[in-house]
Amino acid sequence: MTPAESTRPVRPDTRRELLDATRRVIQRDGLSSATVGEITREAGASLGLLNYHFPSKDDVVAEAFADLAGEELEQLQKISRVHERPADRLVAFLETLDWDNHPAWRVWIDSWGQSVRTEALRGTLERFARGWRAVLAQVLTDGVQDGAWRCEDPEGLAGRLVAALDGIGLHTTIHDLDVPAERATAWARRLVEAELAIALPRHGKAPATRVAPRPYSSHVTIRVRDLDATGAVLPAVHLTYLDEARGAWLTERFAATGAVPDAVVGQLGLDFQRTLRRDDEAVVVRCALDRVGETSIRTHETIATADGAPILEAAVTLVVRDRDTGRPRPLTTAEREALAG
Repeated sequence: MTPAESTRPVRPDTRRELLDATRRVIQRDGLSSATVGEITREAGASLGLLNYHFPSKDDVVAEAFADLAGEELEQLQKISRVHERPADRLVAFLETLDWDNHPAWRVWIDSWGQSVRTEALRGTLERFARGWRAVLAQVLTDGVQDGAWRCEDPEGLAGRLVAALDGIGLHTTIHDLDVPAERATAWARRLVEAELAIALPRHGKAPATRVAPRPYSSHVTIRVRDLDATGAVLPAVHLTYLDEARGAWLTERFAATGAVPDAVVGQLGLDFQRTLRRDDEAVVVRCALDRVGETSIRTHETIATADGAPILEAAVTLVVRDRDTGRPRPLTTAEREALAG
């Protein structure tokens, strides 16, 4: 660090900007590409600023990954509390694994490989693996107390299941032709049912329905307030563009029914290609239906420049809720028809 850099005033949000830039690099190019040079270029920051906020490159990568993993664990904890019956909570746990969300699974697979040589990342993975096992162990324990199943060692079974489910995620991501999402789902259910000697309930009266996408497109002009000091569009603004297009798409889809269902984002997988910048001027945001579940709507969303250069791709799962209780509810026939129409 140079003397000038050591005395330079540091903006309070610089550390956050460096973490957000690292997240974008990880999601777009993988952990192995999260070099010091790539992180500082993405953040529009100097090496001195990176060294000021983080002991090493491994530490900023581990913390950025911890941000991603923490969001997923928080979503899992919320979903696990939605249902009262342990069996329904167990099914909800399996549904959060979202086997065909390959961008999200690639980040985890990449982190497993990198952690073999990176102690900081290995510690982060161990911490969140314990969190996932703890959530599942609590569901298993509640099921024992409720009389839903017998299990002498919920913590041990949770560990075995998480390890096996991670393996399924690896195979369905790398060998998706041999292990498509539907087969991964069947394997996961069969594994849990065999361990507990039960038949899991099915949340859908009909299986999830694949629908040919009919995208909604909107053209967005990049505003000055969307930019950081380097001329790059702020990370949160990318999500705002997606939210706005998704809201307009839902309004269009449900115009015939007169009411848009109460739906919240239950899971979000992002695959960044590159960062938007001031020179891009305008972008095209698209939202299309991917599939409809019993209580969820899956969308495929993209942001691209006006000339078609990809910026990011997103897989979003919306959970439909009852307005009075806030609990997930099944989509009505009319709502399914409105989505597919």
